Amino acid sequence: MSEELVMPRLSDTMEQGTIGRWLVKEGDSYREGDVLAEIETDKATMEFQAYDAGTVLRILVADGESAALGAPIAVVGDAGEQADAPAEAPPDEAQPTDDRGPGDAERPSQAPARTRKAARRPAAAAANGSTAGAALRVSPIARRMADDAGIDLSGLAGRGSGPEGRIVKADVERLIGDGGGRRAAAVAPAPAAASPTPAADDEIRELTPMLKAVAARMAHSKQTVPHFYVESEIDMTRAMQLRAELNEGLAAAGEKISVNDLIVRACAQALIEHPQAHRSYIDGRHAYHAHAAIGIAVALEDGLIVPVIPEADTKSVREISREARDLAVRAREGKLKQREIEGGTFTVSNMGMFDVANFQAIINPPESAILAVGATGPRPVVTDGEIGVRQIMRVTLSCDHRACSGADGAKLLRTVKRLLQSPSLLLV
Repeated sequence: MSEELVMPRLSDTMEQGTIGRWLVKEGDSYREGDVLAEIETDKATMEFQAYDAGTVLRILVADGESAALGAPIAVVGDAGEQADAPAEAPPDEAQPTDDRGPGDAERPSQAPARTRKAARRPAAAAANGSTAGAALRVSPIARRMADDAGIDLSGLAGRGSGPEGRIVKADVERLIGDGGGRRAAAVAPAPAAASPTPAADDEIRELTPMLKAVAARMAHSKQTVPHFYVESEIDMTRAMQLRAELNEGLAAAGEKISVNDLIVRACAQALIEHPQAHRSYIDGRHAYHAHAAIGIAVALEDGLIVPVIPEADTKSVREISREARDLAVRAREGKLKQREIEGGTFTVSNMGMFDVANFQAIINPPESAILAVGATGPRPVVTDGEIGVRQIMRVTLSCDHRACSGADGAKLLRTVKRLLQSPSLLLV
């Protein structure tokens, strides 16, 4: 009997997906693990893999078209089989309506004679505690209790203790115990200002799911995370000399160490030395990170993505370089997996290649800090009373004041500076 493939959940905040392109066509057979399509989510373009073998009988959502989470996108079955007509279920009926976790790619059909199934998806996304742009999910009993108590839950979207940040009965009981609606009102967002009207000759384009997610996440961070900034200048002269020596030695292997690779390595080491600056503020508690998972901001043609190098503190500069280069290439090709953009504990955003002298970056929650890196260039510097020319790089560390103090941020940045100015320490 034919079955429906449904739009799977590929990120924690995903509400719908867009078919980037089908890699199979009607009549094609496939095996378990084959990639059937590329799907654009609110975070990245993800591969859609088959759970088992079958034949594509009918494609319901064409390239470039979108479908709600859980909505049918194709009909599959045995070769030569006739595709049943797709179930007529409105998209809203396919949305999650219970307390299931993010691993619920399989959802029951509204049509009793047909079984819907989803292809293999990457690991669940909620582990990093992100709530940026989260939808308001409330269990029915929690909503009734909140209504009865006059509590506005809109400011708690994505912060409940249930799966995917769902607000459940225990959350409302705790709010009532803490003073009822007053606490919820304190975190509720202010009314939105009136939207500006575009000029008549403006070209209006809809945001892609990724750009919508970036807009929501950065707005949420800037509005809710108390940023402070620590700036410094780093003498990169010796680091640039080390880089040149390393690249000369690696030329035969076709490898090349970048300035950013050295910075990532320095940050990873420094974060382990300063656990007070390497923790996340999550719901009134601090989460201390055992390893440094460094996100590297990658600008796309129309978007931004931050793939993560896990356990960067345990990897050599060469390993970091290889991994960073692979992630950046696959990010621009839309080939990253969900697990490769999750779990970061710190981010490096380098705009030196654009000849930017200095800038301040917005923290990517729940990370507690991000390092903004400007261009490295020759500048006059006074050393021991003598004026010389050194390679200087300006950096700005943005910190979450709930997670670390000004002194914590300053100590972290001082260690990053020490490591880059004594770069042989990056090789041990």
